[in-house]
Formats: sequence, C-alpha cells, structure tokens
Amino acid sequence: MLTAAKTLSGLIGLCVGDALGVPVESTSRAERVKSPVISMLGYGTWDVPAGTWR
Repeated sequence: MLTAAKTLSGLIGLCVGDALGVPVESTSRAERVKSPVISMLGYGTWDVPAGTWR
C-alpha cells in the first residue's frame, strides 16, 4: 500500500539524486572514475550552484 510517508520518501530520494547527478550529466564513466561524486557539486554541465537546478 502506498502511504504518504512512502510517497514523501520517494520524492526526497528523487530530489537528492537529481541534485547529485545534474552537475555531472553528459560526462563519461572514465571522468567519474577519476573524479567521483562524493559531495554536492556546483557549476558542472548546467553552470548552476550546488544543490540547485534550472
């Protein structure tokens, strides 16, 4: 059964994943191996501050 808590948890997970992934969109696996994402990054593919989106 889908509860409000499960829905909220899913939305928070989506937001965190998006915030971590947006700065490294369109980069190669080799680049991520050399420089893995271990914290919030800013000014990557979309040139925006860490934790934000366009």
